[in-house]
Amino acid sequence: MRLLCLLPLLLLPMVMNTWGKQYKRGLSGQQSKRSLEAREHLKPLRRSKRRWILSTIVLEENEPGPYPKFAGDLFNDRAENLSIKYLISGPGVDEFPEKGLFSVNDVNGKVFVHRPIDREKTPLFVVRFDAAERETGQIVDKSLIFNVEIKDKNDNAPEFTKKDYNISVRESFNLENPLVQVLAIDNDKEDTPNSDVTYSVVSQSPSINDLSFHIDPKNGLLRGKGCLSYEKADQIRVTVRASDNGIVKLSATTTVSINIVDGNNHLPVFPASDYQISIKEDTVMRDVLRVKVIDNDTPQTPAWRAKYKIISGNEKGNYNLTTDPVTNEGILSVQKPLDFEGTPFKKVVITAENEEPLFSCQNSKVKINSSPVLGNVTINIQVLDNNDAPVFKPQNVALREKEGVKPGTVLLKLNATDPDRVPNNIRFYVANDPAGWVTVDEKTGVITTKKELDRESPYVNKTLYAFVIHGVDDGDPPQTGSTTVSLLLADVNDNTPFLLSPYMEACEQLQASSAPGPRSFSVHAHDKDLDPYSGPFQFELADNSPDTTDNWKIGRTNPDDSVELVMLRNLPKGNYSVPLNVYDRQGTLEAQTLHIRICSCPDGQTCEKPQPPQYLLGPGAIGIIFLALLLFLVGFCFLFSAFCINGRNKGLGLNEEGNQTLIQYNEEGGGSITKAAPVLLTSNGNLDLGSKDTAIRTLSGATPRAQYEFWQVDGVAGSAAKQHVQNPSWNREGLSSIHSAQSNMWKRSLGSQSQAGNSSIKMNGKYLQSGYLKSKPLGSFIDSVGEMVTQRLQGLDNYPEIPTYKPRVYAYEGELERIDSLGSFSIAESELDWGFLDDLDPKFAKLEEICRQPL
Repeated sequence: MRLLCLLPLLLLPMVMNTWGKQYKRGLSGQQSKRSLEAREHLKPLRRSKRRWILSTIVLEENEPGPYPKFAGDLFNDRAENLSIKYLISGPGVDEFPEKGLFSVNDVNGKVFVHRPIDREKTPLFVVRFDAAERETGQIVDKSLIFNVEIKDKNDNAPEFTKKDYNISVRESFNLENPLVQVLAIDNDKEDTPNSDVTYSVVSQSPSINDLSFHIDPKNGLLRGKGCLSYEKADQIRVTVRASDNGIVKLSATTTVSINIVDGNNHLPVFPASDYQISIKEDTVMRDVLRVKVIDNDTPQTPAWRAKYKIISGNEKGNYNLTTDPVTNEGILSVQKPLDFEGTPFKKVVITAENEEPLFSCQNSKVKINSSPVLGNVTINIQVLDNNDAPVFKPQNVALREKEGVKPGTVLLKLNATDPDRVPNNIRFYVANDPAGWVTVDEKTGVITTKKELDRESPYVNKTLYAFVIHGVDDGDPPQTGSTTVSLLLADVNDNTPFLLSPYMEACEQLQASSAPGPRSFSVHAHDKDLDPYSGPFQFELADNSPDTTDNWKIGRTNPDDSVELVMLRNLPKGNYSVPLNVYDRQGTLEAQTLHIRICSCPDGQTCEKPQPPQYLLGPGAIGIIFLALLLFLVGFCFLFSAFCINGRNKGLGLNEEGNQTLIQYNEEGGGSITKAAPVLLTSNGNLDLGSKDTAIRTLSGATPRAQYEFWQVDGVAGSAAKQHVQNPSWNREGLSSIHSAQSNMWKRSLGSQSQAGNSSIKMNGKYLQSGYLKSKPLGSFIDSVGEMVTQRLQGLDNYPEIPTYKPRVYAYEGELERIDSLGSFSIAESELDWGFLDDLDPKFAKLEEICRQPL
């Protein structure tokens, strides 16, 4: 182990010594190179001889072996003084293509090639030769660039651009024109015999007499001689050879396949010479007859498809002839009805030709026959008779009449005939008469008016009114003919002018902001009549009163038949009527009224729209309503208790002796005799209370509207009469007012009855003094509650969302049978002793008090 550790120390001096020698050798070499370059630089410039000697390197492509093979010698004269090393580089050596192809002996300069060369891949190699000092490797001379060209060898045969050629030509093709051009390429060196190609035809299959093919040897254009025949061969295969011109010729072949498309060398032939068919007159039919042809050309080709043509018998265009694309048949159709009365037997001649022109081969050349002799066929048609519709002569009638023709006026007589050989009877009737103005005589065809003709009717189109008359024969089946009568209505002055806009609006002009000068309105008029019975119009004021002339006057007339109506002064807001007389050109007058509304305009241009009143119910009002309802309930309870007390007192006797003079009546009859006025309900819900003897008493005046009926009883005669009052709606205010008014009426009625009746009740003074009749808290309370309820009901009308209940009429049961009340009886004073009333108990005072209050 100790020896192994000392071994590196022993080898280190030896390595350092060897490295030092090499460093000195390299340094001396660099110094010698620098000295050599310095000497060369100091030498004077002089022409030197060529120092490279290279024998010609001639290489031929694809040479046989053995390899490596000697190619040439290389020598540099520096080898006389120095130890030279020859170097080679470039394509074919250390670069692509053909890397490793060339090498050189670095001692004697012999050049070798190591494998065969393909000239078609690399025809030229640019090789670089150098001479270097063997010891230092320094290049001692300029590089030698040498082009090594590879000699061509005819090792490539021509190649066609296509393996096979397929072409299609029509049978009528002229073979003098080129069919196709073939092309072959030789990859040998250009412009040499090795790459020069020559074309020739080798064979033709099948072989056909009078038909051959040849090709241009230089450009490869294939032509033929003779005519193609689809029937003999539908395909011809021609073999073409391409050869080069090398010493050893190489060649290749290709096949040209010529597909022949059948041409039109056969005409269509009709198998039948004529056809017999029958067709009804006045009938349009498709596919009446199918005509067949025979064509020997290939089906479904232009040479086979037939084109049919009618050469005679279709002068009026009654027939149409088409071709069935599948069967190649001719389809005959009737597109215009035939007429039996003209000629019952008709004849149609048709012919057929192909879509493609006919050709033929003459003297081995194709010739097109533009005018071949075509076959034809005759179609004999028998027309069967039908019932023809009547014919009006003239077909349409136009006549002129003045409007205003009275009913029963004869306008014209129609002329209609039946074209059948045996004429039928014709009946006329109106088919379309929009305004219902005319009628026609069924037998004679005389048209008569049944209404007055009016040019301004909406059924008249600019003075033209048209109606349709039909004529029907009695054939089997019946046929109908039609005529249109155009009635031109001449205008007469049967209309007066009228205002186009009888309502106008204008903004109120305040004094401070009013514009200077009078204001005017453009008034337009129109007359339904035509000129000269219409405009221009003449306007004038129809009223000469100061109310009109002080405010309005007629101004200038405008070109558009309007007039300026001048407002002479600023009028306050309101509605105004201006009477006008409007005359047409003939002086026909029509009084018109122009309504003008003067309104306030917040924006200065547009009248404001009236807004419905808006009411808000505050908390205070709501509280008052609830308080009124509460008071109403309290009052109702008080009344109910009073009636209950009254009911309990009914069973008491009037005296101890049993003098029963008061009789209880349970019947409900008519009202007692009273002179109180009926209640009248005004438009605003207030009351109108009055009678013949009293003044009319109203809460507020208003214009009456709808009518309602109330009964009034005459206090003297006892007769009933009706009084009417107007009101548009049955509202709460009216109901409450009626209640209040009835209370007052009943009060006055009772009071008057007690004073003026035939019999009266004497009150006991002691009861009056006792206070039963002096204080009337119940009556005052009822009046207060009624007034408050009336006010609340009037306030409820401010809420439109609350529904209004109108009076409703239920089943009517006839007139009410009136029963006389107690007040209508006359009781003689001698029959009863009223003195007992003075001895009544104080409880009777309460009953009397209740009777005096309104129920």
